[in-house]
Amino acid sequence: MTRVVFTRMPDGALGTVDIQGHAGYAEEGEDIVCSAITSAVQLTHILLDDIRGLVFRTTVEQEGAHIRIELPAGAREGAKDAMEALFVHYNEMQENYADFITVLEVYSDAEN
Repeated sequence: MTRVVFTRMPDGALGTVDIQGHAGYAEEGEDIVCSAITSAVQLTHILLDDIRGLVFRTTVEQEGAHIRIELPAGAREGAKDAMEALFVHYNEMQENYADFITVLEVYSDAEN
């Protein structure tokens, strides 16, 4: 199962998304849920980096299928729509594929 954790910051913006694990819907190369999860975060990364030119931190670990995007306070406003869209997309995926993706929203009291 893939676990997706979004962290909402005190300013109301999503500051991080942390994605870990394989969905397990099908064998590697045929797993449409895992492909959709990966494609959505890649599109978000392209929008934030290549289109918007925002500075942020990305962690990718092939082992354990782990991807994390961390937005510093200065980048959150420019990333707001993209991160909210990713949040909605993953929640809709969870409604249809609850056995394969779990989405959590946590709240941080830290500014960065």
